[in-house]
Amino acid sequence: MLLASDRAAAMILEDVQLAGLIARSKNPGEFKLLDERLRDEPYGIMMRKNDPQFKALVDETITKVMTSGEINQLYDKWFTKPVPPADINLNYPMSDVVKNIYKNPNNEGI
Repeated sequence: MLLASDRAAAMILEDVQLAGLIARSKNPGEFKLLDERLRDEPYGIMMRKNDPQFKALVDETITKVMTSGEINQLYDKWFTKPVPPADINLNYPMSDVVKNIYKNPNNEGI
């Protein structure tokens, strides 16, 4: 609202959240996400402690989705195409950083 009313010139927030705010604004074409980044922070999955079998299953499943290329269709579905029920399109193509992470998954965290 501050940006749309010219009371602010910029906003810093996590990139996907910004894409969502832009997509839901009255005039999405008036906004632009800059390529400059303060830092990259990967997402993670939280799960219960001391369950190595469950962690191994999660790691195996996520790695398979990423390395098989299935992740590309899932990403496109949620980030580059209209999402029901409001059919809002984030228009947020996958970055080279994310593509590389999907090609080389790990469980190291930050």
